[in-house]
Amino acid sequence: MHSGSIYGNTAAARVYRVLKELDGDWIGGWELGQVAKTNAVSTRVSEVRRQLPPGESIPRPMRRGKHFFYRLEKAHGEQLELQGVA
Repeated sequence: MHSGSIYGNTAAARVYRVLKELDGDWIGGWELGQVAKTNAVSTRVSEVRRQLPPGESIPRPMRRGKHFFYRLEKAHGEQLELQGVA
């Protein structure tokens, strides 16, 4: 299987952009699929996870009942720099 690049006009890239725009906030899988205009969200998140630049990560999804939630995290040092602490 070939992963879609997170730097092009692919489903993986749309998922990455949505997660990046949320600035660390959680989003439900269904809503992520709707906003990114894609299906198979967990597959797309896996594609994104394998291509993330250094300093970014997608933690394991949070689960509430049957629903999964996703977010993009930055390395702790980068978050402090953005807040003007470091």
